[in-house]
Amino acid sequence: MSNSIIPYQLHEELLLDQKKIQIFTNSVDNIITLARKDQTAYECYKKLISNDYVFYYHDKAVSKFYKRKHVSELWKRKDLNQFNDLFYTLTPPVKTNPNTSSKLLVIFPCMPSNEDYFNCLIPKRMFNDFFLSIDKYLVKNVHILRIMDLNCSHGSHFCNTLNYPNMEFDVQNCITHVADNLNISKENTVLYGVAKGGTGALLNGSKLDLKVLAVDPIISLAEYNKNDLHFLKDLRIEDLSPIIQKNLNSNIEDKYVISSPNSIFNHNILKEINADSLIKIDIDDNNITKHEDVSRNCVPQQIMILNKLLSNLI
Repeated sequence: MSNSIIPYQLHEELLLDQKKIQIFTNSVDNIITLARKDQTAYECYKKLISNDYVFYYHDKAVSKFYKRKHVSELWKRKDLNQFNDLFYTLTPPVKTNPNTSSKLLVIFPCMPSNEDYFNCLIPKRMFNDFFLSIDKYLVKNVHILRIMDLNCSHGSHFCNTLNYPNMEFDVQNCITHVADNLNISKENTVLYGVAKGGTGALLNGSKLDLKVLAVDPIISLAEYNKNDLHFLKDLRIEDLSPIIQKNLNSNIEDKYVISSPNSIFNHNILKEINADSLIKIDIDDNNITKHEDVSRNCVPQQIMILNKLLSNLI
């Protein structure tokens, strides 16, 4: 693979054997911003991410891309660990009790804020600072594993895609690897996520049969693919319901799912998934009018459930 950098115009045919590719947007706007309003920019962006390039920087009207498998060359932060093609951070317990077992909370970050949706920096889009203060509210001896959703444009919801067909394998084996190294049992491991993070928690948790708290997970992309909001159309299985349902049929460990009737699309999809291990909690709150409102209006419930699961309380 060549290390040379070849600049392209948005409409040009791309040579896709480069480690790095630069695209002239001829604008202060980066390629994500342009892709939301210009078909040529959209098609160029989709071609790049479908060929496993990750957008990582924009400067002087140039949007810069790097092959996903080489992205580690860009990292400056020292807290990132790597497992296969996956990146994660691992934080030791803030509060300890020598008389209780170690526990592992696996956090799957959610989508970025509306502002950071257009950010050129990978961590802002795929590894946002979700609930950084959570350790203050948890029982003692909890290690926190945060997994980066490094795939496509804003992540793939921790799911396999055409360009990264073994992402779920990496996610699941990373969790097992970290838990084994810390000598943490399956019973003391909990997966947690909100929205797309909830997708990752429920999908991978159902495969491993681990305890899960998923808040309004995005099980189907049908609604989001209408305008390709997450840039995942044709790159990922649209509806994960059959896979999750099949996994859940043999599950034993509790999976809590919080949703709201006011998050209509996601709630209706979740209604069709049922299993003895799946515990559904509906939040009926007038402050919730859309998907983005669900998590922020049920934080106490989330903390209560997480501590229940981490404490092995029946």
